[in-house]
Amino acid sequence: MSLWKFEGFETEIDFTDADFLEKLEAAQGQLDQESKNVPKVGKSSDIVRGQIACFERFYDRLFGEGAGRKILEGKNSLEHALHSIESLTTFYEEEGKRVDDRFNKYYVKIKGNKNYGGYQKGKKGSPQYSR
Repeated sequence: MSLWKFEGFETEIDFTDADFLEKLEAAQGQLDQESKNVPKVGKSSDIVRGQIACFERFYDRLFGEGAGRKILEGKNSLEHALHSIESLTTFYEEEGKRVDDRFNKYYVKIKGNKNYGGYQKGKKGSPQYSR
């Protein structure tokens, strides 16, 4: 679990927790669907507010009611909303690399074990090997 900070908001996130990942996937799917419903024509201010509202609801679904408002600081700036999602995406990618590196460190040791190959079916030293 690691701490994600954006502006005045911070929260612990565990990208190895299947329950959190499920919530993230659902929130991303809803964000995708809602963003398709934001008007593409009309007053620019209404379009921007619609896009920002999608991000706010995304954060509420992911981190709990009111999180979107805190993360976006009540601003009606699409630039700020995009910066927040870029920050979360970068954090996700960095955490993924950290976890992968950690996993690979142990995977290599196991796979590099001199006895590793002997535990294949029918090989000498294998639990299934018999003379």
